[in-house]
Amino acid sequence: MGAMELTVREAAELSGVSARSIEKAAEEGVVTKKVIQGSLRAIPSAHVPMHVVAYASVLKHTQGFHMSLSTKKRLFRCIREFGDELGAFEPTPGVRLSVDTLAAEEWARARNYVAAKGAYLESRADILGGEPIIKGTRITCRSVLGRIEDGDTLEDLCDDYDDIPREAFEAAIIYARTHPPRGRPVKGKPWRA
Repeated sequence: MGAMELTVREAAELSGVSARSIEKAAEEGVVTKKVIQGSLRAIPSAHVPMHVVAYASVLKHTQGFHMSLSTKKRLFRCIREFGDELGAFEPTPGVRLSVDTLAAEEWARARNYVAAKGAYLESRADILGGEPIIKGTRITCRSVLGRIEDGDTLEDLCDDYDDIPREAFEAAIIYARTHPPRGRPVKGKPWRA
């Protein structure tokens, strides 16, 4: 996986929209979606450019402003040309969208996630059968998410593991949310519980 690519679910989680919104952008030809092998799991999945996070965030924040398909394509091209520092986009003469303001929070979160994922998460076949973990530990991404879902806070995790940076836990949570386990449930019918 390229450093500037995310799975569809990661992009949706980071931009605060549904995965369907990201899929729609790909179906409309605004963004290019390709199926490649993930960086932590050997399972192929759909990936999109990281800039789709800023694009989806702008659309989310400007829901009352209708954009034609050609304008959406121009918006995405413009966002990609911005690179790491977002700027302004002019969909029509006299109308200016401050992409840097509209998508600032989501874009920063996406950049931090990509950096932290590369720095702190890994998957090795000789450790827990390749389950994604925080580097240098046997703490799985799913176990971090499980603790958060059971009521622990990030501060609790940081207190318990003071040698692991907060960013590692944040990346593990996002990764676990966007990469649910595949296959059948282990036993019984958990949906009845």
